Amino acid sequence: MAAQTPVSSHSKLGVAEVAKLAAREGYLFGLSFLFRQRVAQFVPEFSPNFHNRQLPIVFMVPGYMEKPGCFATLYEELLWSGVRVALYQPRYVLASVHEMARDFGHYMDTVLEQAECEGANTYLLGHSMGGLIVRKAMSTRWHSHTQVQHLFTLASPNNGTRMAHLGVGDCAVDMLPNSDFLNQLNVEDDAHRQKMSSVIAIPDALILHHRFAHLEGAANHVIDRTGHMALLDEPRLIELLKRKMQGQNPHQLLGA
Repeated sequence: MAAQTPVSSHSKLGVAEVAKLAAREGYLFGLSFLFRQRVAQFVPEFSPNFHNRQLPIVFMVPGYMEKPGCFATLYEELLWSGVRVALYQPRYVLASVHEMARDFGHYMDTVLEQAECEGANTYLLGHSMGGLIVRKAMSTRWHSHTQVQHLFTLASPNNGTRMAHLGVGDCAVDMLPNSDFLNQLNVEDDAHRQKMSSVIAIPDALILHHRFAHLEGAANHVIDRTGHMALLDEPRLIELLKRKMQGQNPHQLLGA
């Protein structure tokens, strides 16, 4: 099993720090929902450099009720680092994670069939429920999609979350701890965890405890003093992703 690699130590927080983080988390989460339509229109589905076949590709998948605009900062950082970006927008918002994964799988297949994408090093990145979507889509594709170098789940409920009781739709049921969906998924992709990383936010108001984001056998990276949504704007996350991709694309990526 891959060792859990902390990006930063997660020391105990004081009451004041917890209050400050909770306020920021609630603020960012609120903005994500209040302005999700407005933000999304400023983030194109495909980055301007997408036809450059020399560059690696990153697929980004947002989480429950999120729009691709939540990736705006990360999108911009990776674009300027020499990466092509494709943002997937789930079409079936309240469907099961299995159905969303099937749709994303077809989307990914179509994109990678394009001539400029043939053989390009590819990375999958899913936030929250988006991490489950990419895991499920790849559970039947690891052997056929050998160009996929690594899969990242970001603040994802890999072992469920009790907060899913407050959600609606089949996908919320799928995200409950010990759901049939999660129990099956955690068996299906077990043999491919060496190509996966789980990035865990501490604290996380939606995952609640870091053990629910832990992915057995994968590389688990802890980023502390952040939050469920704030993680996406974290410089430490951006550095982690760049470092992982840089090793496999030394000539394309510009680095930090």
